[in-house]
Order: sequence, then C-alpha cells, then structure tokens
Amino acid sequence: MTKFSRVILFCFLPLLSVSQPKTPFVSYDFKSDTLYQKKLIDFKSKEDEQSTNILKSIAEWSYHYKDWETAIDHYEKLVVLAPLAENYFMLGVAAARRSLEVSRFFSVPYVVKARKYVLQAHELQPQKLTYLNLLIQLYAEIPPFLGGSIDLAKKKLNELMVLAPLEGMMMQAYLYGVNRDFDAAASKYMEVFRHLEKTYVDHQDIFLDLKRNFIFDLGRSAAVFKIKSDIALAAINHYIHNYSFTDNYPLEWAYYYLSKIYFYDNQFNEAQVSIKKALEIKPDFDEGIKFLNQFKLE
Repeated sequence: MTKFSRVILFCFLPLLSVSQPKTPFVSYDFKSDTLYQKKLIDFKSKEDEQSTNILKSIAEWSYHYKDWETAIDHYEKLVVLAPLAENYFMLGVAAARRSLEVSRFFSVPYVVKARKYVLQAHELQPQKLTYLNLLIQLYAEIPPFLGGSIDLAKKKLNELMVLAPLEGMMMQAYLYGVNRDFDAAASKYMEVFRHLEKTYVDHQDIFLDLKRNFIFDLGRSAAVFKIKSDIALAAINHYIHNYSFTDNYPLEWAYYYLSKIYFYDNQFNEAQVSIKKALEIKPDFDEGIKFLNQFKLE
C-alpha cells in the first residue's frame, strides 16, 4: 500500500450511538475546488485504460477529494488490470461512502458493491485489520437481503479478537450497539478504557499506536455512554488539536463530544466553551444547539 493510500483510508460506518444520529462523515465540495478540477482534467487528458499508473492516479486523487463517483469508476477499471487487495478495498470504501450521500433507494447498488469488494480485499489479505474491521461493520449494518449477516459479523469478530484484542473489544461493543444491547456496549467500552489505563502510563503514547478513527471513537463512546475517563478526554482533545483535511469526522462533532464529556464530569465551564466552539464552526449544527439548550449552558 502506498503512503498516500494509507493516509486517506476511510472506515465506512461510525459506531452506533444511543438516542442520537450517527456521526456524519466530513463532506467536501470538490466541484468548487479549482485545484482538484484542474489536476483531474490534467490526469484525464493522459488517461489510458491500459495504464495502471494513470488509472491509479485518478482514482487516488478523486478519492482524496471525496469525489466518490470518479473514484468508483476508476477503481473499477483498476481492479481489472491490478486485482490487488488495496484496490478492491479502496473501491469498496468509495462505494460505501457514496451510498451515504444518496437516497436510500439509490444507495442499494453502492451498498452491494461495498460489501462485495471489501470482502474480496479481506479474502486476499485476511489478516489485514483495516479490511476485517470494515467487513464486520458492513455485515452488521447491511440488511440480510443485500448480503448482510450479523452471524457472519460475529464470526469475523472472533478472528479480529485473535489478531488484535483491543480492536476486537471496540468492535464487540459496536456489535452490542447494533443489537441495541446498550448496557453491554457501555460495559465493554469501560473494559476498553480500563485496558488502556493498565497498558499505558502516558496517555500520549496511546495516540502513537492508534488510528485516527479509533482515537475519535474513544472520545465518542465516552460521551455517548457517559463514561468518565481521562483517556477519552485526552483522546478527543488529541483528535481536535491534530485535525486535518484527511480526517473523517467533522471538527464540530469532536467539540460536541468533548463538551458532553466535560458536562458529565461536572466541568460546566469547559463544556460551555467546547459546545460554543462547535457552533462557531457550524452555526446550524442541530445536535450542538439541542445540547446547548437542553442543559442551559449559555
């Protein structure tokens, strides 16, 4: 896998939350980005459907800028010439992300593609954690008539637990959430935090070992399940302070979860500062407005 590809990998579905909508992914107006459009036109002027290098360049460039249709089109051509696990995976993720941008009716072909190609990537590299994590989420979230299966998700979870116990615990908590067993989910997340506390003396060392999505999910899970954890607080602050274009989750949502963590820890001033930062970024942020009004933080 290229360095560029490692940087821009996305996971498909955020962890299930209790009594609130799922955290959205960052969107991007690539049509208004002149740099992106100019470079894309330049790439396409050299396009040769028999050239894996050009196809890969277009696929990666469009993927990076969240132009999912262009990415899908070129990864589909690329996997014919270069049927590598990485290419199948990137195609699956692009299809998954596109499925979230269209209506439920029009999302069906993208969902089917997502499961198909992520499964192919996993079959080629069965111990690749990124592929396995996403496959579990897809099996758990996709309806059975489109190829989803909670039983297969649990089977793959067992494989993940052997390869990476910590990620396995997080995924197990996620599956509890899918099944709406929120008490079990909260208990498993608390187990994750206890494990991290025992393993790492310095919280910053944790963030050297974990992926950005995982770091965000630590903060989100604590906020959603009202878990008091210094690690969760450090995690979401780390995500905020190191935020970049390649991150998956919007910055206002990170501040929103940070505010909730502070609030449930009775740090009301910090909670107020954080939720107002979220609303500075996105004044029409409904969840932030509701939270601000609900707890009368103004």
